[in-house]
Amino acid sequence: MCCDHREKRLSSRKKCRVRSLRRPSRRRASRVLVFLLSIASLAGPPGCAYYHARSPGQRISYEDRIGREFALEVSGQLRLMDEPEILDFSRRLGERIASNVTGSPYSYNFFVVRDPTMNAFAVPGGYIYVFAGLLATVGSVEELAGVLAHEVTHVEGNHFIRGQKKLDVTNIATVAATILAAALGGGEQAAAVGTLAQAAQISAALHYSREFEREADRSSIPLMRASGFDPKGILSLFETFEDEARLNASDLPPYFLTHPLPLERIYEVRSWIEATGADKPKTELVKGFDIARLTAKLRTEEEQKVLSAQEAEAMKDPSNARAQFLLGYLYLKLGNLPLAANYLEKALQLDSSRADHALYLARAHYLAGRMEQAEDLVLAASRLEQDNALVEILHGDILLQRGGQEEAMFHYQKAVALDPGSAFAQLNLAMAYGRGGQTGKSYLHIGLASKKAGQYLKALYYFKKAQRNLDSASADAKLAEEEIRWMED
Repeated sequence: MCCDHREKRLSSRKKCRVRSLRRPSRRRASRVLVFLLSIASLAGPPGCAYYHARSPGQRISYEDRIGREFALEVSGQLRLMDEPEILDFSRRLGERIASNVTGSPYSYNFFVVRDPTMNAFAVPGGYIYVFAGLLATVGSVEELAGVLAHEVTHVEGNHFIRGQKKLDVTNIATVAATILAAALGGGEQAAAVGTLAQAAQISAALHYSREFEREADRSSIPLMRASGFDPKGILSLFETFEDEARLNASDLPPYFLTHPLPLERIYEVRSWIEATGADKPKTELVKGFDIARLTAKLRTEEEQKVLSAQEAEAMKDPSNARAQFLLGYLYLKLGNLPLAANYLEKALQLDSSRADHALYLARAHYLAGRMEQAEDLVLAASRLEQDNALVEILHGDILLQRGGQEEAMFHYQKAVALDPGSAFAQLNLAMAYGRGGQTGKSYLHIGLASKKAGQYLKALYYFKKAQRNLDSASADAKLAEEEIRWMED
């Protein structure tokens, strides 16, 4: 094929994908599926996307292709969050759980959808999406860990593939598009569209059978223990869901569409937990749950309602350092720097042992232009927690304001080295390269940041720009080429 024609085809496909950047409402789910299936027709000729009895390697490759195609489609349809307090926390929590799966062939990716509904779902290949509404609702990190462990075990158990044993799928993009429609509007909506019998069958595969749900329940208990979490978090979460179903039967959370929760399931989980003992969880949990949960509330609920609730918590116990900190953090997010500094200062005075107390107070001073106080506090935070990427990023920002561009670059690079999976760290390094005139490197790291935030179409755009601006023999150019090939294969 002529290069010009190939570029036109890719450009046309890209325009179709990015046509809508906002999440459609459930009422528009049917139109979404029609739109997405039109994308599938542009995705290429029918491929080798058949289940049947293939080798494990072929099955894993098939699942990876579904997940990859889904990630590309979803990046133009769902609003994915990139705030480090919520995205990095969810990723670290998910990685803690996934790392305790023995011999997993998957590389897991965890994303947060900016949507107020209580939902979460897993896609073949290890792509797991948690809705901010669910994160805002869970009462503890153990409950959220229970959701992620459950979704990981659906992936590890190949439940989607096993649920479509008799299905011949002629196009992987069709599968990915239908999964997205089912996730947005429920299987019924997806199945009702057009004459594609495949849509109904694929959507049904998301409604896991009782056998698969029981398998995921049982497998998530030892996985939670291995990851250092109390498996009773699964139980308390299910009880919350059951209460929600009883009180709001006419408006169930979307999670119930793909994860039906009959009452006997709760009894089974309780009996399995009791029967398998109660190993002591690890003492060091993933940090930042309370910040992530508050951020999720702020982005999905009425601001004044969230602020009033946090003010009440801080007033209830003025000696509670964390309550003062969270109120200060909330004011910082809302742009009220004087009140943010006031409450963050109180939190630090009450408990000076926490690095984030010093870090966010430093951030308030930095935004107010008080660089000397900001630098003193960021150094204090660094002494308390030497492996915190956010501390390094803020230190770089402060040094940059003082004219120390090379020193700032050192801290941005250190942040990426400490947490290479952080989209925020990658983005700040990209901006630093851009200020230094290293355009190709800047585009490359914007691409990496976008990919880590689930914005795959944006990532592809910047990887191509990076490739055009880098020395073709450089390691960076080869990395950009690999990323482009991975997305377009």
